[in-house]
Amino acid sequence: MRNEDHRMWRAALAAALVLTLPACATVDRRPVANAVAEQPGVIPFTSANVSADGTINWSAPGAGRVTVYAGTDAAVSDRTTPVGQGDATGSIRVSGLAPGKRWFFALVPDRGAPLVIADRGLHLKTVPNLRDVGGYRTTDGRWVKMGLIYRSDQLDRLSDSDLGSMGDLGLVLVADLRTASERSHEPDRVPAGAEHLVLDVAADSKGSLGGDMRQAIAAIAAGKGAEMLTEANRDFVSLNSARSAYHTLLSRIGAEGAGPTLYHCTSGKDRTGWASAVILTLLGVPRETVMADYLASNDYLRAKNEATIAMLGRLPTPIARENLEPALTVRAAYIEAAFAEVDKRYGSFDRYVREGLGLDDAAIDRLRTTLLAGVPQ
Repeated sequence: MRNEDHRMWRAALAAALVLTLPACATVDRRPVANAVAEQPGVIPFTSANVSADGTINWSAPGAGRVTVYAGTDAAVSDRTTPVGQGDATGSIRVSGLAPGKRWFFALVPDRGAPLVIADRGLHLKTVPNLRDVGGYRTTDGRWVKMGLIYRSDQLDRLSDSDLGSMGDLGLVLVADLRTASERSHEPDRVPAGAEHLVLDVAADSKGSLGGDMRQAIAAIAAGKGAEMLTEANRDFVSLNSARSAYHTLLSRIGAEGAGPTLYHCTSGKDRTGWASAVILTLLGVPRETVMADYLASNDYLRAKNEATIAMLGRLPTPIARENLEPALTVRAAYIEAAFAEVDKRYGSFDRYVREGLGLDDAAIDRLRTTLLAGVPQ
């Protein structure tokens, strides 16, 4: 990775930890400018984000001016009336758009290919960790498309209103990564028209990961939550059921004609977190950004976790906050344990994808073709 790209993604990591998308960074403009001039299809944006208040920031070395269009479809197909303009590095705040809709923004540079982005979070009260997996830049200058893959926490608590909002996403597949016990006690509410696919990551687990809640609660109460989740992340790599589940998920996402897909577990942070890490890493997103996306669950789940802590604190035998927090949140060490298990068992992430998840070159190429925008620089 170039030094300037390394600095950029370090900035992106810091930004994601405070509930923003990757921030604009100072970069050497010359290599990107040359790529834009010499290779049609190069997306010149090195950073771009949309915040919840409608503020759009971008940096597009090699471009002169950027025109911004808004639309409720992921392609922003109507580009007749712009909502703003700016220089190669710019920021605008868009207001007056119809509420209750998810808005996408096409950033169209005067040189190079356009980029479509949106606020990654869906901000639905009853499913707080629902967010888009797209909107990240890869190490070769492509971007993960938005509006195609989503991650979330449990869907059984969806209000009618939020279920309707999820229906607007056009989901064709909802993949449930939970155990049989979780599915039985908290069955999903699925938007109309979406296939519900069970992919039990922990089916082969003999411990708390497999759905033994009494065992899990006992471990958490004893202050072993961090130990439990570290081991669980290793299991996401090693269990046959996990490898089968993630193989099927990636195969379905990359299948010909696949539409928008959502995958989830209970909190949307562990089994779902590893699924997102695998997808983003396979697509070429830098590890720093993958980690930022993983740790962002702590922000999205903060209110939900506080309510859980308060509820469990009122039990006849309450569980202390310091014991609950390691289990309700994510830590870098948890997912680092999964990546370490990949290296231990397979020697490299590439071999894990091919041998552990059973994806051949054709399947990998389909995923990248489906999910990436632009051409490599």
